[in-house]
Amino acid sequence: VTQPACLMQMFEASNLLSATFEIISRYCLISVTQGVSKPSHQECFRRRRQKQIHCFLWQLRFHGTTMIGRIMENALPLAYSLFNIMAVTAIVIINKRVFRTFGFNFPILLVTIHVCVTFLGMRTAAALGFFERKSLELKQLAILAGSFVMYNAASLINLNVNTVGFYQVSKILVTPTVMLINFLAFQKSTSMETKQAVGVMLIGVTLATVSDVDVSFIGFMVGMLAVFGAAQSQILIGHMQKKLEASANQLLVAYTPVVIPMLLIVSPLDLTLPANEGEGFAAYAKWYENNCSTEAVITIGVSACLGLLVSLSTFLLIGATSALTYNIVGHTKTMLILIMGVVVFGDFVSSKKLAGIAIALCGVFWYSKIKLHEQAVAKARAAALPTTNQKN
Repeated sequence: VTQPACLMQMFEASNLLSATFEIISRYCLISVTQGVSKPSHQECFRRRRQKQIHCFLWQLRFHGTTMIGRIMENALPLAYSLFNIMAVTAIVIINKRVFRTFGFNFPILLVTIHVCVTFLGMRTAAALGFFERKSLELKQLAILAGSFVMYNAASLINLNVNTVGFYQVSKILVTPTVMLINFLAFQKSTSMETKQAVGVMLIGVTLATVSDVDVSFIGFMVGMLAVFGAAQSQILIGHMQKKLEASANQLLVAYTPVVIPMLLIVSPLDLTLPANEGEGFAAYAKWYENNCSTEAVITIGVSACLGLLVSLSTFLLIGATSALTYNIVGHTKTMLILIMGVVVFGDFVSSKKLAGIAIALCGVFWYSKIKLHEQAVAKARAAALPTTNQKN
């Protein structure tokens, strides 16, 4: 993926600005070398002032170039994050209409439709030359597809068996589970400061979203299965991109044909939902007779197109960052939705929820600061390697 042209223009502008600063500073240096051999007090003051201006211009040049460089380095992850937040927020709104207004109580079947549209959309993009398809090993694609299906099936059962409060708790637990799996399976550890920042964020999210946590033993086990399913699916997306040396587009278009038959096999789980209980496969015919309309079909189609955008943004974001950062972005999206509900729609917000939102955002900002520092350190180490090699 190439960087946007506007960022390159910013870089060129920064170079022009740096050159301007250099000319001005050189002029200041030339001016301070001119004059009489025994300058007066006014002349000394003027020269000191010019030296101060010279130092200020060089500092401004350094910090300005550094800031623009950081923006360029993080432009794509930031763009993918915003892309994912917008796509997920939109699909949540549309899916509420699909389920509530049109009574389409078949979530796994809806995901299957999403995957079909995603496959067709990505194949069309490849055919138009937006990216080049890559042949990938079927075994690896089957593993990724199986993890995705497991995640969706476990999430559906989790929502069906447990209360909304414990369902929210299980979503929160995905983040530390990602950290644990990364450490146990791939020996990827996180710093203590990162753990603290994530902990602060999770405390805030819990205060803002969790109300009741009543759960049975079976419900707890189902919830933990859903937590593991979500974590391993997110980790595998990033791991497979690196292992197979495939872009997000290439992996997405390659694995969707494997996902579709798996989803069709588990789609009868939809019939276990309370809205379809006791009706069996007749529930599909009942929906077609009572709720199917042109508006319903169009809404499901819009949901499917948004599903393509959600899948694409997820693969792009995880590939450019990590599964942990993807989780942080997900929690940030939840907080933004709560804030929008208060500001735009005037939703009631308790002091507990307000405190939770504030604490969660503090954790997000802390995590972002840590990541920017880690990137700067990694860049400095990479720049020092050629010098070290030359000395050796």
